[in-house]
Amino acid sequence: MGFLSNDIEVVESCPWCGDTNYDLWGNKVRGFQAVKCHECGLIYIYNRLNLDGLAKYYENYLSQIHQSDSKANEHREKMYELEYVLIKPYVIKSGRVFDVGCSGGYFLDLFHKKGFSCYGVEFGKEAAAEASKKHQVWQGDFSEISFSEKFDLIIFRGVIEHIPNPKAYLDKALSLLKQNGVVFITSTPDALAFCCQLFKEKWNQHEPEEHLMHFTPRHFDEYFINNGLEKLLEEHLYEETPYVDIENDILKVSDAIRMKRKGEKISFRSPAFWGNMLSLAYKKA
Repeated sequence: MGFLSNDIEVVESCPWCGDTNYDLWGNKVRGFQAVKCHECGLIYIYNRLNLDGLAKYYENYLSQIHQSDSKANEHREKMYELEYVLIKPYVIKSGRVFDVGCSGGYFLDLFHKKGFSCYGVEFGKEAAAEASKKHQVWQGDFSEISFSEKFDLIIFRGVIEHIPNPKAYLDKALSLLKQNGVVFITSTPDALAFCCQLFKEKWNQHEPEEHLMHFTPRHFDEYFINNGLEKLLEEHLYEETPYVDIENDILKVSDAIRMKRKGEKISFRSPAFWGNMLSLAYKKA
């Protein structure tokens, strides 16, 4: 997809902490440059898509990208099950679940089957329309929509890294969370991952059109603890997942290490690996 100059905005300060000092991080990918904040360590896209560019990118995202690969869809279904098992011990059975960035409502489908009342919000029009066939779903910017009810579980699955203003979304979630409710952040890239640090722009989670920033657990720990929440879990799923290929993954990482030691540019994308993907949960005490 081609983007025009008026689809791009320059981020003058860190979208997490506001600091204006940064170092370049990795090489450009399709013209997008990542930088790393001096103050908080957030990795973010300096010349990212603006709201118009994001609207263009996500307009047909569901059919053209998210659901276009049947094998990827099968893998994602297995991940839903794994992530449901992670969060199940911490949520009220048959409670109210709200999925931020719910796509076509596929993760919510699983919660619905388990007896939960399901709600969601989705930025992309096509995906929101699909999810609305099954659940009560709003379309648009989550931080700007008014909601009259509160929820037992609020999910950010593979979404917080896509959001230009992440704290606005998290603030909104906290305002909608019931007492003893839980925020579940999952399928989010972890910038502390060995592959992130080794491969940089060749990391398989570095997709600058959509992954606008890469967090570490510390970002979320500090935010939620400062807001009075209790941390319930931190997991990095890999060996349990359908993406695992341990021996070949290790061999690819070993090849990249050898190339780096020789001063050569790593010429291939990283594999799935330990530490790449983060799952966190916090409870409103």
